[in-house]
Amino acid sequence: MNRRKTTRVAARLYLIAGIAVIGLLCNANAWAADTSTADPATTTTKKHHHHMVTTTTTTVVANTSEQQRLDALSGQVSNLQKQTDDTTSEVKKIEAAITVATPAVAGAKPATIGEHVGLVEKDVSDIKKDLSDNLGISVHALVDAGYEHNFNQPNGNVNNIRVFDEDGFQLTQGNLHIERDGTVGFVTDLNFGQVANTLSAATHYSNTSHVGPQWFDPTQYYLTYTAPIGSGISFQAGRFVTMMGAETINTYNNLGFNESKSIIFGYGIPFTHTGVRASYTFNDYVSASVGLNNGWDDAAAFNNGGPNYEGELVLNNKDKSLSFVTNPMWGPNLPGKSDSNLGAIDEVGTWKPSFVPNLTLQTEYLYASETGPVVNGHSATWQGLAQYLVYDFTPSLESATRAEFFDDEDGARTGTAQTLWEITQTLSYKIPEVTGLLARLEYRHDNSSQNYFTNNNGLYTNGVYTGQHLWHGQDTLDANFIYAF
Repeated sequence: MNRRKTTRVAARLYLIAGIAVIGLLCNANAWAADTSTADPATTTTKKHHHHMVTTTTTTVVANTSEQQRLDALSGQVSNLQKQTDDTTSEVKKIEAAITVATPAVAGAKPATIGEHVGLVEKDVSDIKKDLSDNLGISVHALVDAGYEHNFNQPNGNVNNIRVFDEDGFQLTQGNLHIERDGTVGFVTDLNFGQVANTLSAATHYSNTSHVGPQWFDPTQYYLTYTAPIGSGISFQAGRFVTMMGAETINTYNNLGFNESKSIIFGYGIPFTHTGVRASYTFNDYVSASVGLNNGWDDAAAFNNGGPNYEGELVLNNKDKSLSFVTNPMWGPNLPGKSDSNLGAIDEVGTWKPSFVPNLTLQTEYLYASETGPVVNGHSATWQGLAQYLVYDFTPSLESATRAEFFDDEDGARTGTAQTLWEITQTLSYKIPEVTGLLARLEYRHDNSSQNYFTNNNGLYTNGVYTGQHLWHGQDTLDANFIYAF
């Protein structure tokens, strides 16, 4: 009986133990499943004797991670797009602010930079209109300022053989032009800056004593009268710029092709004259001028009892695409020598070929000679040749190239017997936002047959300074802004 009971108890214990083992195994599987679900990136490995089973799950993680990155990138792109839109909006506001225009409502105060500029332009225009309507007077002006660098870096900022420019920052020219048209009128040009300094040092206002270098010069001031004969004979009396040369002293409506002036302009021909002139236009093809004046350069010092004779003959075709201008001048120009005369002839030809639109070709030739004991007891001769090639890429952008040769055979004009040449490249750009504003960039190379151009290197003998070192050439680069109205 006891053995049976013992057997039964043992069987029951085995049964309970088996059920417990089965329950543990089921719970273990459930725990494994829970672990896999909770962290799919976990790799689970189960071993049974020598057989290994490995299960790896990563797909869900990859999908979730890429989606998060895409969401983040999408947000960043949206932020960048918003910033771009904001920047575009600000740029449009700035463009609107600097656009030159008068206030939209009459009498309103200007609120932007452009409206301030537009209002100033309107005020100037109103003043000019009042003067023109009431007095028949026209007022114009220009300002030319910029920076020039001479690679020789000369002492004193002096650019040799240049007349209106120097090394460094400068006010090249300020000009106020006032004129009155009509049967009787007048023209006045007041210059300031480097142009005035050069002119006042080289010329006289009339027959008065020399006033010396200064930053003001009344370059032109003359009366005009138109006689009702034929198409009208125009008379001028006073001080006026010379008719000679391809280049002239700039005014609001004549800025020239290049920023710097040619050697011919600076040393070959006069700047101004004091005297009388008469001009007549015969037809569309021919016009002429004649005049009497006190001479050229330093007229009060050099004139010796006789006037100088000047003339001009202009020939051109109907549309002015081809023209030829010749300017002769002759007269006494040496103190104390009434038989010493200076004669010069300057010729300028201009061609605008129809088969190359926007191209201008211009050639100038000068020959001059002065008799008498000018240099070392004998006469002097000089001559020059200049070629201009001008092309307008657009109505706003112009390229002007000038190549020039000047032979000062006896040194009468530059102080040294030498042959000079130069080449100049100028780019001019009309800034569209402001009417009358012109930007210029220019490179120029000058060269001489002699050591003529200075730099900042001194010459020393036994430790004693004896002068500046001289070179054969100089190179300059300058940038200027010109505003004319």
